Amino acid sequence: MIKTNLRQFTAGACRSIMALLAVTMMVGSALAQTETGQISGKVVDPAGAVVAGATVTVKSVQTGREVTTTSDNQGLYTVTSLQSGLYDVTTQGSNFKSNTQRVQVTVGSRVSLETQLSLTEVSGGTINLVASEGVEVNTQSQELSNVVSGTQIRQLPTLTRNPYDLVGLSSNVGSDDPGPAVPGLGATGRGAGFTINGQRAASTNVLLDGVDNTNLYYAAVGQNIPLDAVGEFRVITSNFSAEYGRASGGVINVTTRGGSNSFHGSAFEFNRISRLASNGYNNNANGVERGVFTRNQFGYTIGGPVVKNKLFFFNSIEWTKVRSTGPVLSVVPTPQLIAASALTTRNYFGLFNMTATPTGTVYTAGQVKDLLIPTEQQAGNAFAALPANLPAFQLVQFQPPVNLGGGAPQDTYSMASRVDYNLSNKTSIYGRWARESLKNPIGSSGFSPYAGFDTPFTQLRNNFIVSMSHTFSPSFVSDTKLAYNRLVEDSPYGDQPMAPGLFMFTGGTGPIGRHRSAFSGYWPYNAASSPVGVAGAQNTGQIYKDFSLSRGRHQIKFGGVIYYIQDNRFFGAYQNAVESLASTQNNYAQSLDNFVNGSAQ
Repeated sequence: MIKTNLRQFTAGACRSIMALLAVTMMVGSALAQTETGQISGKVVDPAGAVVAGATVTVKSVQTGREVTTTSDNQGLYTVTSLQSGLYDVTTQGSNFKSNTQRVQVTVGSRVSLETQLSLTEVSGGTINLVASEGVEVNTQSQELSNVVSGTQIRQLPTLTRNPYDLVGLSSNVGSDDPGPAVPGLGATGRGAGFTINGQRAASTNVLLDGVDNTNLYYAAVGQNIPLDAVGEFRVITSNFSAEYGRASGGVINVTTRGGSNSFHGSAFEFNRISRLASNGYNNNANGVERGVFTRNQFGYTIGGPVVKNKLFFFNSIEWTKVRSTGPVLSVVPTPQLIAASALTTRNYFGLFNMTATPTGTVYTAGQVKDLLIPTEQQAGNAFAALPANLPAFQLVQFQPPVNLGGGAPQDTYSMASRVDYNLSNKTSIYGRWARESLKNPIGSSGFSPYAGFDTPFTQLRNNFIVSMSHTFSPSFVSDTKLAYNRLVEDSPYGDQPMAPGLFMFTGGTGPIGRHRSAFSGYWPYNAASSPVGVAGAQNTGQIYKDFSLSRGRHQIKFGGVIYYIQDNRFFGAYQNAVESLASTQNNYAQSLDNFVNGSAQ
């Protein structure tokens, strides 16, 4: 049994938090800049000479928030802490006509813009400079990254509507590295399912609205949100700055959508059923009918203004319901073989009831002996001495909840709600709550042909963030974030008490007639696996504080983060002992001999 209780929170950290909160209250600011972008511009006249003192107004197309600055003696200006979206940049200088350019700011971007003022009105009024998806040319830092836009996220087909599947669109990204499956997380469950920059998938840091969103126990995505709630995300593969940190491979920086001055909404339903799927090869070979599954994935989005140009809301919920049961075939010892074995063996199997249904396929002692025990090892072997026509093993079938093509059986919903408030043109604030609930039915985490060993798996995740941004002057911006994340999971034991599992070999089960054999016990096919007896909660608190100072062509960013981690976890990896009938893998002669004699290694 392994039990961890990790507390990285000291009295000194407490004092630091209180001091930081005091500073935050005094300066009236909040928000880390990893999920926001900035516009750096240069203003010139028709001859290419710089224009000093030009007034530059950056206005959000979605929310109407305006930020005003002026160009310096070199004609330069920088506007930071901009939420991703479209902005109208209006530049006006004395003796020049105003010029308006539309710019798209993406998550974590640094947009460079040059504005040439003219003595006459610009034809067409507005010049559109909308950035495209994919690789962006970065002229201000060495960062290598790709942006997956909201349009791509909502319009490209994804089988399970998981937005992280689109990480594969980025360059320098490969498929997940091999490893054991993680309950409720799929595949290996590490990172976002991709290797970035040649590193392990677990070396990826996942951010949600600029704060850490990682299940630290599995090194996986902590909080999933509905696909339609994702505004966009940036995959940073190399040379990311210190404000990201905590990753040797790459960073996936996800932002949620907010409301705007227009009402928008959507509703959707996706359905997949087994009637449109074919049966598996193994089932056809054994005359087993196709399993039945139904997958329904449905939800909605809605967002808009509460007070125009001031207060906005956005909400999205997505439900996933999968009903899927299918046949699992296993080989188990027959009552005749158990009756012909020693008292120890009879007493052991007398404790368990088999719930699986015989398929009619039986392997006699003679067939098993000829198939699995070499001739030179048959002399003196207790199993080889049994009557050749004795029914020894039988193929059985049972119907646990399994993935038959529609995903793991589940009742899941995810939700993201966000409120944005423009307190003034100098101060903005937003709050966001994300929640995810996953319930896999009994038998989804572990199953067995014997009663009492089927186990469920559940997860409940909540993620909160409050964020503010305050502009003291056109060249000085202060940002702070307060975030809290709680991840709870539970995969309890079934009705059977904890007891040693019985296996044919030290590594687990062995096949008989193309099918895995199974004895009683939790997870009866692999002695090393332990998907049950897992429970606990991860609590993380984060406080980010950033300052941005612009001076001509130079920009200085400084700040820090306080990260509180509490991981109370129970994992029964070694709670159940392992009994094996043979000391070496595939030694059927020793395993079957000990079965009949009632001995274990």
